[in-house]
Order: sequence, then C-alpha cells, then structure tokens
Amino acid sequence: MKYSIPLLGLFLITIPFASCTSEREKTAQIVTDNYVHFVDSIVNLNTDSAQANWNRIDKDFEKKTNQLNIEIDKLEDSRDFDAKIDSATAKYEAFKISVILQKIRASRY
Repeated sequence: MKYSIPLLGLFLITIPFASCTSEREKTAQIVTDNYVHFVDSIVNLNTDSAQANWNRIDKDFEKKTNQLNIEIDKLEDSRDFDAKIDSATAKYEAFKISVILQKIRASRY
C-alpha cells in the first residue's frame, strides 16, 4: 500500500503525456494523408491544365508543405511518415519538372 500511492500518482502523471503523443501522431497522420492525396490529385491532372493553373497549384503545394512540416516537427519520431512524404514530394517534383519543360517548349514555338 505504501508503494502503490506514489506508483498511482506516477501513472496518472504519465497518461496525459502519452495521450498528447497519440493526438499529435493522429494529427500528423491526417495532415500527411491530406498532403499525399493533394499531390496525387495534382499529378493526375494533364499538363496543359496544370500549366494554366500552375501559380495557384504551386502556392497550394507550399501551403500544404508548410502545414505538414509544422505537424511533423511536433513529433519526436517522424520515421513512420517520412516514406509517404518523400514519395509524394518526389512525385510532385517530377510533375513540376514536366510542366516547366512543357512551358519552355511552348514558349520556343
């Protein structure tokens, strides 16, 4: 009994910290999923449509990236999210290059 009260107190103190971590992870998961979905929707556009709206697309991408970075920075360990983020970012960068190349080709002719 003598040891159970401090142990119970320690348990009650650690619960909020564990809860915050899981809430942060849930939020990071939602933001990561939104980011991946956004990138997938952009990459599925045809390049003509993307070229016409590129300034808005790039601003929206920056906004999503900033929001994602804020949430990921709150985590102690972001390894679970890094693969998804890196894959989506690589897709976006490849698509961005193709749109820019198409703009360059169009301006030459």
